[in-house]
Amino acid sequence: MKLRRACHGALLAALLSGCIHAGAPLAAHAPPGDRPVSLDAYDRGLLSTEIYRETNRVRRANGFAPLRRLPELDEAADEQAMHMAMTLVAEHSNPIPGELTVADRVARTGLRMKKVEENAIMLPARPLPGSPQCDYTYAGLASSIVQSWMDSPGHRLNLLDPDVTSIGCSARLAHELAADQRVFAIQVFLLPK
Repeated sequence: MKLRRACHGALLAALLSGCIHAGAPLAAHAPPGDRPVSLDAYDRGLLSTEIYRETNRVRRANGFAPLRRLPELDEAADEQAMHMAMTLVAEHSNPIPGELTVADRVARTGLRMKKVEENAIMLPARPLPGSPQCDYTYAGLASSIVQSWMDSPGHRLNLLDPDVTSIGCSARLAHELAADQRVFAIQVFLLPK
């Protein structure tokens, strides 16, 4: 009886502290992408991985070969995502010497390129007011990011380019905007030389 009361007390304390949400299933084996995006404990690596997965899902659905993820391209993508999150501007240029263009950023990694392309975007880190969902999961946010690129003709061409074989992804959260947090995401596509 004492053990049962102790368990009930611990469960009640967890519920009251917000550690467990009543009605939410406790999925011990849920895929990492199903985790809600936490703005306090944001996982940049997980969102980047989910963008990579969603990109390949979309490529396969459109009849194109999946891309191979390269850590060097992730590094080049992250340099630009970090710049965008600091300046709060989604752009392809960067004022840092040696990082001015996507080609510069890829060259710094030591990769040789025959063709290189880049997609950049800024999106709210939370669904817009009036949306049926309260928060994104990492997979859901990645899906919104990739869909936004697919809805833009130039970004769509890069994402579905049949010539490129490799990809790098990164997504940084802009912490400076407390009430209106944004995610700045980058994809770098490569056909090696």
